Amino acid sequence: MQAQTNKTENNTNRATQINARDQRVVQTVGEAFVDDPRIVCRDVNVFYGEKHAIRDVSIDIARNQVIAMIGPSGCGKSTFLRCLNRMNDTIDGCKVTGTILLDGMDIHDKQLDVVPLRAQVGMVFQKPNPFPKSIYDNVAYGPKIHGLAPTRSDLERIVETS
Repeated sequence: MQAQTNKTENNTNRATQINARDQRVVQTVGEAFVDDPRIVCRDVNVFYGEKHAIRDVSIDIARNQVIAMIGPSGCGKSTFLRCLNRMNDTIDGCKVTGTILLDGMDIHDKQLDVVPLRAQVGMVFQKPNPFPKSIYDNVAYGPKIHGLAPTRSDLERIVETS
């Protein structure tokens, strides 16, 4: 990952950026922590198998705000955003560590139903990218999570007619 957001060590309420090639820490614009945040991320790390894709991201996202994540292709923007609604759960070999709270609730709680979570945490990408799965699995995903295909044959019919 070329650029990553990392928590500051002195808690100055500033985001920092690390260039993975030379490990320089560069101050970035904007407050990393806000009063009364809707989403709180602390020490979030993402692994794809042995690859450490995102390191120690800590940021608050304010209520009723729209955020934009800007960076070069492959720097981890989409990977981080997928952490916020647990879409990384759908990727084999992907592991997310750290804490992510939505309205004070841990989104990785085993009791949490991800369907309402995903309804609350939406994202729009500049270029639509399907999940890193087969075309069949991408088409079948929606009907599966919404219970629209009670049987395998129902799911086959939905996918084939899509």
